[in-house]
Amino acid sequence: MSATFSDSTSEPDEPIKRTVTGDACVVGGPLDFSGASLFFSENSMGSALCTNAPIGSSQSEPDAAALSDALCGKISPVSFGDRVLLLPSEGDAWRSAVEMARRYHRVVGRPKRRRFIVCVGDADGTESPPPGLEDDDEIVILRTDDHAAVQAEVGVTTAGILIAPVRTRAGFEVVPGSVLARLRETADEYGLILGFDETFCGLGRSGMLWAHEWTGITPDLMIAHHAPADAPPLAALVVTQRLARGALGGSTLADGAALLAGHALMDALSTPGFQERVQSRSWYLEDQLSALFYRRRAAFTALGGLGLMQALTLAADAEPMRLKLAEHGLLTRAMGSVLGLFPPLTVEESDIDAAVSCIDMVCAQEER
Repeated sequence: MSATFSDSTSEPDEPIKRTVTGDACVVGGPLDFSGASLFFSENSMGSALCTNAPIGSSQSEPDAAALSDALCGKISPVSFGDRVLLLPSEGDAWRSAVEMARRYHRVVGRPKRRRFIVCVGDADGTESPPPGLEDDDEIVILRTDDHAAVQAEVGVTTAGILIAPVRTRAGFEVVPGSVLARLRETADEYGLILGFDETFCGLGRSGMLWAHEWTGITPDLMIAHHAPADAPPLAALVVTQRLARGALGGSTLADGAALLAGHALMDALSTPGFQERVQSRSWYLEDQLSALFYRRRAAFTALGGLGLMQALTLAADAEPMRLKLAEHGLLTRAMGSVLGLFPPLTVEESDIDAAVSCIDMVCAQEER
């Protein structure tokens, strides 16, 4: 899955126009602002990587290894990491990250350090660990970012702290840079590993390639995730050279089609002007939602977001509104009382206009 663009600002040649007519979003099918994909399907055109194997076909192990090494070589230079591991799923990536950190502590003479603190914030009432770590009894869920509470959880068996710079599991929250900075200080003070979960907020959604770049705080490990519609998912574990001392010699190779899709994604993200285009669309989305918010104050209590991750807060549960919007052709995400709007990176201003019009129309119907 790759994207080709016609000029330096990365504008598609013939963008599909979507408008609101009557009671539905028309022309081009439903608008997906649910965050399910980084690209609209009409912007995807094959793979930019030279290969004899089309997307969806099987590949030999040497070919997959070469694809994996080449993709790691594209990710590492645009991240804080010195080493990148590519894995078939988010769960595999989290298990590999945790075990790598534990082995690192063993290598440096701290074998008792195996416990991880996962800061999920007070909005997440599920108290569930990241995928793949559900059966790990050395994972501790902390439902607060209070500095004193975090430090109180740190002990002689603590190996690291995990946190998502933008939380989207049970609500929507952009974690303040001051919180990440304090966690960085705590990790440095006690010799812990600081890990960032960018499985959703990474790969350009924030308006920068990685969401933590907005804060200037660098982790020791990070997990990103790509799940295109036309290829298997792919997870990237990015680590520093220090932490890589705990890596094993080999790992499960990711699917060849997933690797091809990953190459196409990184090629698109590195296209000159692409990130600037994403930021421009982000500002446009913020402006249109701000106007909607003040026009429909009876429907929403708050508006916030970062880049192409925006959220409207309702006084009640957002699921009924999500369902009504879906009936009108707009796909969004309900997270408790928060309605999430996460369009693909290739979103057009006309798509944003259509989405905002759909929401406005549903709000008007509710006010009757």
